[in-house]
Amino acid sequence: MSIRLAEVEIARIRWEDFRTLGNRSGGIPGTLRSLLAAADENEAMAAYWDLENVVVVQGQLHSAALPTVSVLLAGLLGDLSPDARDLVLELLQQIVMGESDENEAALGNTDLGDRCREAARSGLWLVYRELGTRRRETAEAILERIENEKPRLAACLAGVRGK
Repeated sequence: MSIRLAEVEIARIRWEDFRTLGNRSGGIPGTLRSLLAAADENEAMAAYWDLENVVVVQGQLHSAALPTVSVLLAGLLGDLSPDARDLVLELLQQIVMGESDENEAALGNTDLGDRCREAARSGLWLVYRELGTRRRETAEAILERIENEKPRLAACLAGVRGK
């Protein structure tokens, strides 16, 4: 079911309406599918780098980062391989830490980072769930950036650290 949810998200988005580095928005759907379906680290890394250097590049966000967030969150609902799950969270972290690329800002898209963080908040509990896994540090970094209820975050982190 969950892979289907991610597929619904991928299919409903008009990717060609979004910008990327190098005008590669047409390749995003296939690359997202590859990341979510990755069975091992090599497959996951190949897909990750095709997204990390397209929708977000060294903290600089392109408009395609925004719909990518919803696909990544839908993907977290699924039974992903551990390596795919690691890199889905890593990509989500890269996006929520980012800010608008200068070309996006020049087009008036100056709040892209804030909008991506807001979109990520819709999957807040999916990220909280990752605190109890090997992805705890990545999840914590994401939550520190998107969680508006800092006392809740502190309480959850205290519970995780106390184990």
